[in-house]
Amino acid sequence: MPKHVLDDVLLPVMTLRESALASNAAAMQAYVERHGLLFAPHMKTHMAPALARRQTDLGAWGVTVASVQQAVTAWDHGFHRILVANEVLDPAGLAWIARRRELDAGADVLFQVDSPAGVAAAAEHGPLPVLVEVGFPGGRTGVRSPADGVALARAARSAGLDVRGVTGYEGGLPGPDEAREYVRGVLAATVAVRPLVTAPLTLLSMGGSAWFDAVVDAVADRPDDVDVLLRSGASLTHDDGFYAERTPFARHPEEGRLEPAIRVWGRVTSTPEPGLALVAVGKRDISFDEGLPVVREVRPGGTARVRAVTPVSGSVTVTRLDDQHCYLRTTTDAPALAPGDVVVFGVSHPCTVFDKWRRVLVLADDDTVLDTIETVFR
Repeated sequence: MPKHVLDDVLLPVMTLRESALASNAAAMQAYVERHGLLFAPHMKTHMAPALARRQTDLGAWGVTVASVQQAVTAWDHGFHRILVANEVLDPAGLAWIARRRELDAGADVLFQVDSPAGVAAAAEHGPLPVLVEVGFPGGRTGVRSPADGVALARAARSAGLDVRGVTGYEGGLPGPDEAREYVRGVLAATVAVRPLVTAPLTLLSMGGSAWFDAVVDAVADRPDDVDVLLRSGASLTHDDGFYAERTPFARHPEEGRLEPAIRVWGRVTSTPEPGLALVAVGKRDISFDEGLPVVREVRPGGTARVRAVTPVSGSVTVTRLDDQHCYLRTTTDAPALAPGDVVVFGVSHPCTVFDKWRRVLVLADDDTVLDTIETVFR
């Protein structure tokens, strides 16, 4: 008999809705194929090989990771097309990358360079495949102009590196208009470095789950010998906050839609005064870096026998998290909360909830458990 999350599982627990995962993966793959892009979803979002496999099985080129440690995990689970979306300077990490082709002639493990120091470190390990990163003033990593990117690409090629193209990150910009203009500059740098690239196609890689529609607009007139690789990672699970407010599918509903797949379930343990309830969910269980959790459902009595109640908007609000306590402020419009009830939370920013769980349950729409997936954080 299937186990039910409320009757057979210890709370708190993080879950994923199977129907949302399947719908989101299909919507995103259809989007990139419709616009002629390659897709390497950012595995660092969840570090769950089973989730990454869903996307490569649908046609994703490979996976993106943030570090060599994460690349090792991806490789060990059978992913041999990997983009490390950072500069790599550790000798051990560079040596690991250099050995990949010896182990699998068809492997493609790329990483970024954005400085002469990065070029020099990489060049000590042979003709490693690299992308030159072009950033923007005040942004994260990357040289600060397309012209500087072209100059660094020439230096990388002179040092013996296998320059494959250019990369950037538009997610740190305030909106799609700014992102569009920035990506146009990255595309110009990509075209300019084409003579340095020996591969049949030059690669342009962009990331982010908020403004990828701006990427599509900016690269629409790219030359035929430029491949665009999108790295958006949060699309598989989506969320109820940061990305729900920014997703391109909200601006372009004709392109598809994403559904929040993540829920964290916790039981009310105390209602010590009117208007206040405490739930056994805290900073160790749920993300809070891009906004506090939001209450999506209340399950009175906390068993499978009672139907879910959806609170009136604003009637049950998370005001604070301790390590393992969540403070709920309730209004007179809220469902009456009592110890033993279960509160179901949505999250903002998927990346920082996955790293709190080593096992995540996958649920059917009736809240029975279909599967358990493992995360691998080092």
